[in-house]
Amino acid sequence: MSNETLQPYRGVRVLDLAQGLAGPYAAGMLAAMGADVVKVEPPEGDWARLMGEVREGHSTMGLPANWGKRAICVDARQPAGKAVLRRLAAEADVVVESFRPGVMTKLGLDYASLEAARPGIVLASISGFGQDGPYVARPGTDTIIQAFSGMASMNRDTTGTPRRVGMLAVDMVTGLYAGYALSAALFDQRVHGQGRHLQISLLQAAAAFQMTASLQSQMRDGRAGTPVTSPSGFYPTRNGMMAVACLRDGMFLALADALDRSQWAHDARYADNAGRIAHNDELNAELAAIFATRDREEWIERLNAAGVLCGPVNDYADLAGDPQVQHMGLFTEIDTPGLGPLPLAGLPCAGLSPADQRPDPPIGGHTRQVLVEAGYTPEEIGSLIDSGVCLHAAQEQTN
Repeated sequence: MSNETLQPYRGVRVLDLAQGLAGPYAAGMLAAMGADVVKVEPPEGDWARLMGEVREGHSTMGLPANWGKRAICVDARQPAGKAVLRRLAAEADVVVESFRPGVMTKLGLDYASLEAARPGIVLASISGFGQDGPYVARPGTDTIIQAFSGMASMNRDTTGTPRRVGMLAVDMVTGLYAGYALSAALFDQRVHGQGRHLQISLLQAAAAFQMTASLQSQMRDGRAGTPVTSPSGFYPTRNGMMAVACLRDGMFLALADALDRSQWAHDARYADNAGRIAHNDELNAELAAIFATRDREEWIERLNAAGVLCGPVNDYADLAGDPQVQHMGLFTEIDTPGLGPLPLAGLPCAGLSPADQRPDPPIGGHTRQVLVEAGYTPEEIGSLIDSGVCLHAAQEQTN
């Protein structure tokens, strides 16, 4: 087996017009696997630069989605700016965008126009509610789609109040689905010369991501969800929380033995998974009382020895310091632009450390470089910059 990093997209040119997280993350997946991704931003920058922890024009939301890219700043509100985008798109293999439906047509970058200028091009359009239909004009953000798609209801608290998942789950999973679709489209492009217009919505991705929970709800006529297996949950110990899950009856019997509760093997309430689910509250109360008597590390060692699924409930600092995580090298400590030293995780499938890629670029960090590659003369570049059509960073990047 080769130990080389997975870089199948060397030579592929991607024009990333998307903002936020979903579209840029999909384009970033291609960058991690070798593609030359040019990030296009308006003069005010990608709005992701304003989200999360923000330092010197970089943010914790924008950094993971734009690592490995080059950046150009173009004011597409000006006719000359639209012309620049069309020229860059004509040289791209892939274009990724997240404008509201109809904006690409106004820019002269709809799929028909792109395909006429660059036969075989792949266009990925990321939207909230799709490219047509009664909600086509509605903006869709992670919070709105979590509420709309049932995710917040699925995650409701014990009082029945809906809660959003505490991360940009819809944006991230949409980016992953889009990256997967782009990989397939690029394969088709390379093998058959086939271009296509991929239309991926946050709503569509959220529905696919929640299929298991959705099916369970439908089978229960919308009743409040119950566990799919029992016991399964988080339990306090003397020095921290731990997770335990029993997927089969045999695992529950092993748990009973490990906890010195062999009588559970003869308890009719716990004879099978259905019975344990029906008496889930009682079982969990018994488990909580038992686990509270010892330290977490002792329980984890004992249950692992018995073949019971278990583990600590970590925060992110615990995760980064875990010996298995350190052994696997999941995080690379990098002095990130503006944000300082941070542990970054690379794509699991690429085998590439973030240290081997370009850092998150500043707005317009490669403007002159990209324009030169597009065939603009020094005089034309100077005119575009002087007129405010294109902006460049105070210190442009050279890599």
